[in-house]
Amino acid sequence: MESAVVLIDPVTDWKQVIEAAASLGHSVVAVQLPAETLPDKFQSFVPTALALREAGVDHVLSVEQRDVFSIAQQLQIISSDCNLKLVGVVPLSEIAVEVSDCVASCLGLPHNQLDCVTARRDKGMMKNAVEAAGLRIAKYKRVASMQDVNDAMSRLSLFYPIVLKTPAGMSTTDVFICSNDQEAARAITSIIGKTGPDGRRVEKALLEEYIGGVEFAINLMAVSSDNNAPQRLLVTDVWKYRKTKQARYDQAEICNPDDYPSLLRYATKVTEAVGVRVGAAHVELKAEEVNNGSFANPVMIEVGARLSGGRKSIMAQSAIQNWNPFEALIQSHSMETCEIVSQNTNFLTPNKFVRHIFLPIEKKGRVEKIDLDVSSLTTLHSSAMICKVGDIVDETTDILTCAGFVWLVGDRKQVDEDTDAVMSSFALTVTDNEESVC
Repeated sequence: MESAVVLIDPVTDWKQVIEAAASLGHSVVAVQLPAETLPDKFQSFVPTALALREAGVDHVLSVEQRDVFSIAQQLQIISSDCNLKLVGVVPLSEIAVEVSDCVASCLGLPHNQLDCVTARRDKGMMKNAVEAAGLRIAKYKRVASMQDVNDAMSRLSLFYPIVLKTPAGMSTTDVFICSNDQEAARAITSIIGKTGPDGRRVEKALLEEYIGGVEFAINLMAVSSDNNAPQRLLVTDVWKYRKTKQARYDQAEICNPDDYPSLLRYATKVTEAVGVRVGAAHVELKAEEVNNGSFANPVMIEVGARLSGGRKSIMAQSAIQNWNPFEALIQSHSMETCEIVSQNTNFLTPNKFVRHIFLPIEKKGRVEKIDLDVSSLTTLHSSAMICKVGDIVDETTDILTCAGFVWLVGDRKQVDEDTDAVMSSFALTVTDNEESVC
């Protein structure tokens, strides 16, 4: 009987995970969740069934709705008909997080705490779980109207700016930093009554206290270094973001985890609070810079029970010697030993420097010309342009509305020089256009 892993909604780094499964000797069954409710920018990242098969997936199951019973039933039929032993269920998108744990539970396979399944997707319930663990969170309240916004701000003693977001959103979409009533009203209109990325109607938005400071992303993996030891949380990579004055993402760079002990402790406790016991976790937080460049008083933005997006796992693999996050992910979900991590290791240390550069769109209109020269960069890992000539675009407000990205890896000094070269060569010519933005 051949072993097989199940990939739910393969989107994030799906090619690398398929390769890792093959390296570990597993067949792959992919479950494609319905993508019709996803924004167009998301849908462009979803592979076709043919692309999955060409990459090495043995069985592709496309479902019309997120029906846990039906998915589990069809997986059991495939397992029986093809003589497969299913060993793990892996989520590869944000909307796959809840489905994966429920399906794994139905199949008797390793899964995260089911009594926290809503806390791993709904940002309000997430805060409830983290606060119950004695950790600091941002003040928040669910709201359905501007009257609710005003009442909540009064009760919580909040002042502008505030944050309004879709409670079960993803990847910075439907997240609005509002500086006045007019901006808050537009945000409420954009969120309430609309269909969220998970296909569910949004009845209430989440109002949150705006937290200042520097944003970090801390990625973790549940690992076991010994067959007799339970899985524990390992910090795999830490990233610090730099933002523009307009609060847009500008750059993200990999850090030495040893420099941020209080942030690592907080992120680990947050991950435990929402019941992550297997697989990956991606904790986004803000912290205050104090003396000598150290950081304190971390506050969670959100936590995802999945691999980080933005190629961070790919870049971590390039920066950390002998680390394969994709094999570790599969090993964690199937309760296999991760042999390269010793029992007394709490975090991994990069031996190369990595920077992720976000290329912005400065004005809305029609893209007439794109200039970007990466040919001379000695530290270039990869690059991607999201927009193309002829596209009707809006000004960048989140990660998915960037013009493109560049990833650099190597010596810090050379990465800095190549960063300057990227920024000096990049130019996006956009002309005014009266058509609505797509």
